[in-house]
Amino acid sequence: MMRITLLVVLSLLALQGCVQQQFRSVDDKDKAAEIYSDLGLGYLRQGKLDLAKQKLDRALELNNKQIEAHHYIAEVYKQLEEYELAEKHYTQALSINPKDPGVLNNYGAFLCQRSRFEDAEKHFLQVVTAKRYRTPELAYENLALCALRTDNVTKAEEYFRKALGINDQLSKSLFQMSNIHLDKKDYLRSRAFLQRYHDIASPTEQSLKLGIKIEESLGDKAARQEYVDKLKRLFPHVDVE
Repeated sequence: MMRITLLVVLSLLALQGCVQQQFRSVDDKDKAAEIYSDLGLGYLRQGKLDLAKQKLDRALELNNKQIEAHHYIAEVYKQLEEYELAEKHYTQALSINPKDPGVLNNYGAFLCQRSRFEDAEKHFLQVVTAKRYRTPELAYENLALCALRTDNVTKAEEYFRKALGINDQLSKSLFQMSNIHLDKKDYLRSRAFLQRYHDIASPTEQSLKLGIKIEESLGDKAARQEYVDKLKRLFPHVDVE
């Protein structure tokens, strides 16, 4: 792990040296801004937010129309919980390219985190129609999860169904649909969604407890006991009964 970290640091230092050399020899601010932006992203991925901000600030000094720099620094500010600055840079990025799917998706997630479902919905739905976005089902799933955060169960179910209509192997969507139908007392459908979930995902403590609730509601003692036994075997620390 230490060797990998050292290689990453050396690579970043070498890249930074290239920026300085290139900027001295060629008056190419746009190219320099791109490289500083890449450096900022590298530090962001390592969780080094101060260094990431430093490089991204420099990128924006060189080119204030650099969409990636605005996007990445918005992510930095989001993690620093400086939400007004994060939103400022998300909107600046979208003013440069209103259809960028990466920015739309991350801004949608940010708005969801801020419990602004209607605004998040608008941005996630733009992601779905973006030509370069190849996984619209994930945008629908994110939108459904956002709806759940704001207790909008009807919208959540609608978007989970759209997500599963594109890809029926989405474990999060299957699990949440099982939960939704349990709350609606539609126990057979709840069971069906959970079975589909267990067909593609390893059982978790939460999924097995959900199975117990479903079978209790259906009055199937044998099926309930199967879930109890599996829960005790896989998660012996859990107090079941």
